[in-house]
Amino acid sequence: MSDGIIVFIQYLYKIIIVEETGLTADELLCIHLTGIVQGVGMRYYVKDLAGKMGLRGFVQNTPNGRVKCMVQGDRAKLELFVTALKNAPRGRVTDVTVESSAVAEVFSDFHIRF
Repeated sequence: MSDGIIVFIQYLYKIIIVEETGLTADELLCIHLTGIVQGVGMRYYVKDLAGKMGLRGFVQNTPNGRVKCMVQGDRAKLELFVTALKNAPRGRVTDVTVESSAVAEVFSDFHIRF
């Protein structure tokens, strides 16, 4: 499938979801936290922070010892969210990687995936 067709399908998907749910796609970031981030309540901190900021998506532990966040919202809130993660009071975050991701799903809330 060509890149143009994929982009067009993603565009149509976003339009359909927005019309049916009233939610906007905003931006979607894939964030990985590295360091002492598992077994210290990091996912609960991330969920609470995202909820307070009105962001949507999920957080989960990964098999390689990191924490992954898929977070959706407007750019300004996302930038503040990333800054807060770098200074998280739980555990010890030594690295934060942030990648923009194609919006393939519009989240309605923020939750922990197990």
